[in-house]
Parts: sequence; structure tokens; C-alpha cells
Amino acid sequence: MLAPAATGRDVLVPAEDGRLLAATLFEPRSPAAAHAVPTVVAGGTGIPRRYYARFGAYLAERGRIALTFDYRDTGGSRSGSLRGSKVRMRDWCFLDLPGVLGWTAREYPGRPVHWVGHSLGGFATGLAHNNRLIARQLSIAALSGYWRNMAPSERWRVRVLMGGFGPLVVAALGYLPGRLLGGEDLPGPAFLEWRRWCMTPDFLFGDETLPGRANYAAFRAPVRFAQIEDDVWATPAAVAAVASRYTGSAERSTWSIRLADAGAARIGHHGFFRAEFRDTLWAPAADWLDEKCQTLRV
Repeated sequence: MLAPAATGRDVLVPAEDGRLLAATLFEPRSPAAAHAVPTVVAGGTGIPRRYYARFGAYLAERGRIALTFDYRDTGGSRSGSLRGSKVRMRDWCFLDLPGVLGWTAREYPGRPVHWVGHSLGGFATGLAHNNRLIARQLSIAALSGYWRNMAPSERWRVRVLMGGFGPLVVAALGYLPGRLLGGEDLPGPAFLEWRRWCMTPDFLFGDETLPGRANYAAFRAPVRFAQIEDDVWATPAAVAAVASRYTGSAERSTWSIRLADAGAARIGHHGFFRAEFRDTLWAPAADWLDEKCQTLRV
């Protein structure tokens, strides 16, 4: 159920190649909406936009315009079977994410565009050719996903799943069932590319076929990386590894989230966006976004 001060309406947003992506806009019900800061909430791998709906509504309640979206062949941007899908993870990074960013800047000209990215959504901005459009970014559980950077309790499970079992499943079914990783079904090529990055010590930065890596140095906005105490994927080492790539950022900082500070027994890689953390995590996140920052000229 959405916050009473916000409304959500579905829209279609074009990717860089014109493919339409399912998205939802959350807008404040106040005169301030005419000047509200647009904030894109970009999800993690295999996580549909509906998971971020409460957080989007919360941002609208705070006087922001929030946009959530589904990458191609996931969530509302999927139509039919994933068998035969040719979508790779790089398509989400090079086509979908820059398309959403460019659309937001065009829809709200003259306003700074803020970005809240979860996992994939928090590190893929470095690959976007138009990441100069981002005026402020908060990355939640963004990571360099090399398997040895993960917590000891998780790394061997991931090594077995991604290194051996997952490719066999994709070969048999043509896609990866979401239940194997706790999310939605993934296109086979997207999983295999993700798998290759996770098996490489430099993660995607070691992929010589990925020219967009140079765009990380072009990112200029202040960026804050939230590292969660019990996140077995985005460990301190994994977060630091990806944060170090944002060399051109005006300001880089890390927000260490402790369970005690959030009043929680567990948060994990996905838990930040649960409504129970509205006061303990969402409020300081929005406060940081609200801090005065210089609007970038494009």
C-alpha cells in the first residue's frame, strides 16, 4: 500500500535502442511537485521494480519524484518465455540504464537527476555513456562481484552455483530459474555474462570486450556507498573494490550500516528496501540526497 502523500502511475520509458521498459512514477501530491527533484531507483539483478515501490512512494512523500523500472526481459519488461532470449547483462548497463537516465533528464529539464542504485543498479552507472547527467548518487549494496570477495559462508555456494551448476541449468532450460538465486528468472546470456564477471578477479573491469569501462572515470557526481554489516555479497572488500573505480567523482564516501543502528537482527543484501527500515535507513538516505549539491551542467 502506497504512502498517502504519493501516487504511483505506470509509464513506458525507452531504452537507448528504443525498446520500451515498464516503469512506475511516484509523484508528490503538492504544489512542490513542479520543482521536485527526479530520483531514479535502479534495481538489482533479478529484482522486479515492484520490490522498490514502497521506497519510491516514501521518496515522493519526502517531496521527490521517484522512478522505478524493470530491465528488459525482467518484471514488467518481459513478455513470454525467456528461452531464446539474447539479452546480456551489458544490455541492461549500456541500453536500459542510460535510456532511463536520458529520459528522466529530458522529462524534467533544468532539474538535477538523483540516482539510488541497488546492487547492479548502484555500479552500472559507471558504464553509462551519459552518467554526467547524474547530480548525486546513493549506491546500496553495490559491489565488485568477484566470488572471493564474498563472505566465507557464501563464496563457495556461489562458486558451485555460478561456476558449475548454473551453466548446466542454462544449457538445459535456456534461462536461469530465479529460485536458484532468490530472485526472478534471468535470461541465459545475462546469467552467463554475470557468471563470467563473478569468476574474474577484476569483475567486469577485467572484461576486455566491455568498452564502457572507461566511462567510470567520467562520473563526476558525489556518490555514497552503503555497506551493510551482514551482507554476504557486498562485503567491505567488494564495496571498496567498486567504489575505487569512481575516480572522477566529486566526493566519494562510505556509509557503514550496522544492525544495531538499524534496530535489526538481519538486513542482508536485499533488506534495505523493506518498509520496516523507513525511519532507521530510508530517512538518513533521503537526508543525504537532500544535502545541498551543485547541479551538474550538461
